[in-house]
Amino acid sequence: MFQKRFAWALLATLLWPAAHASAAELQSYLGIGLGVFGLEHSEPGLKQKNNVFGGFLNGGVDFNDYLGIQLRVGTTDKGKGGFSVGTLGLPATFTRSQRADYFASYLVRLRYAVSPDMRLYALAGATTAKVSVSFAPAVATSNTVTKTGFSYGAGFNADINDRWIGGLEWVQYWTGVKPGANQKMNIWGAVASVTAHF
Repeated sequence: MFQKRFAWALLATLLWPAAHASAAELQSYLGIGLGVFGLEHSEPGLKQKNNVFGGFLNGGVDFNDYLGIQLRVGTTDKGKGGFSVGTLGLPATFTRSQRADYFASYLVRLRYAVSPDMRLYALAGATTAKVSVSFAPAVATSNTVTKTGFSYGAGFNADINDRWIGGLEWVQYWTGVKPGANQKMNIWGAVASVTAHF
């Protein structure tokens, strides 16, 4: 809960100066990002790390050359891990699967132009994600959980032409979020993106 309140407080603080931006300064955009996402779960007696394919759609508004906000919604593929007898006290070998059914990130974006057609940027905010876990065979109960965690990241983008922009980024969506008792989960993404301004 603290992380979510912190993210909203950060968003409000950063956007206050932008509230008076003129319509001429505002620039909106829509885009897509595709790449590798890391799903990392740990609890006593079990650690599972999967690198899976995933992606998102995003949209946002840049208030000026330095400050903007962005919303992104995405999903990831399923990652699997095999575990031996006795793991978590279970009497048989099993496969544990995990995936982010969906995630929604609400972010502040700070930009810096390194040339007229290339920019570096930093992201900060929060991500709400629904994570599902299943077991085969059914040696434990499958479950889903929805949690919110602090998010941050960085990237760069460059103009393809007057409307289209391509980029690369890395974002840590979750760090040490607790989906259950004595459990922690991290989610990160490294993606390539294409964005259209309008």
